[in-house]
Amino acid sequence: MSTPEEVTLYTTFAAEIMRRAMSVDDLHEVQQWIIDHVSLLGGVHETNSLLTWGESFPYTEQLFAKWEEMGRLPEDQRREIRWPWESWNTRIGSLEPGMLAVLTAGDGMGKTIFAEMIAEHMTKIGLHCVFVHYELSWPIMMARRATRMTGLTKRDALAGLTPAQRQEIADMRTALERKGSNGYLHTPGWDVEKTIAKLSELRSQQSCDVVVLDYLEKVSSSARQAKMYSSQFQREADTVETLKNWAEAHGVPIVLLSQLSKAGKASTADNLDRTAIRGAGEKTEKANIVVMLHRDKLPAGDGSRYSNEVSIVVDKNTMGATGTWKMLMEPERFSVADADTRTVNLNEGR
Repeated sequence: MSTPEEVTLYTTFAAEIMRRAMSVDDLHEVQQWIIDHVSLLGGVHETNSLLTWGESFPYTEQLFAKWEEMGRLPEDQRREIRWPWESWNTRIGSLEPGMLAVLTAGDGMGKTIFAEMIAEHMTKIGLHCVFVHYELSWPIMMARRATRMTGLTKRDALAGLTPAQRQEIADMRTALERKGSNGYLHTPGWDVEKTIAKLSELRSQQSCDVVVLDYLEKVSSSARQAKMYSSQFQREADTVETLKNWAEAHGVPIVLLSQLSKAGKASTADNLDRTAIRGAGEKTEKANIVVMLHRDKLPAGDGSRYSNEVSIVVDKNTMGATGTWKMLMEPERFSVADADTRTVNLNEGR
């Protein structure tokens, strides 16, 4: 017997098909939407799990035709899942539906800054991003976002803001609400089953095009995982597999943050590879992209723990190149930029 949740999901799906059928001239658009979203119903996608050799050729032609059509659109209409930094787009390539990208670093390296900027960028290119964060609270994240976009801090507010500064804060909304949206899902203590249930709900509401999750080791073990696995590494690996399966089933890319092992934290950028990730083998074999961040430790008494120069190490990339390059971080502004460009106010160029 169907559950109330299943009935609601099927009813919503059917209503969306009817709405789309009545609002378009070409019903092929509706057919393509059904094909792209039928996995929301759960299990249905399994019937089409085989792509035959003969079918693969028209599939490839359609794929390249779709990309070619996308290329003729203005960039702000493409809905291409690109990174905030041109160095990443050039070297790594854009994210594709169903991909899992693992972004890893030690404590204090600034991986959450990268995650925040990725999530905010997705909204600016017209996508609905869900930022799942198990650690930072909403007030902290909103304060960091305001500082990143305006340069203003709590200290400035306590001293009294000028009219121009208040306008900068107001402009921030305009910059981020152009087309997309960013949902902040604060989930301390949630396990992966509860997390993906919420993501599925948001996806069914067309409010989840991309997921950024900060970070893996903070996801609680579920009752199922505790029963099946004795090792925490095994439970974390199961969480990665569960997230990857969900991403593929729903056509949603996930950027997953993770911690380095103790040995990895002691590594330099020159000898950093995916074996430095905690429980590396099980976690990275499901990933399409593995990116590691490294900042050199500064001498004692320098006033800052780490250099502002960030080494980006791409150790795995199923759709592009691997390699290493440098970026520049402004920790006090919670911002990072390509090394050959200045850090810009994100409100500029609206």
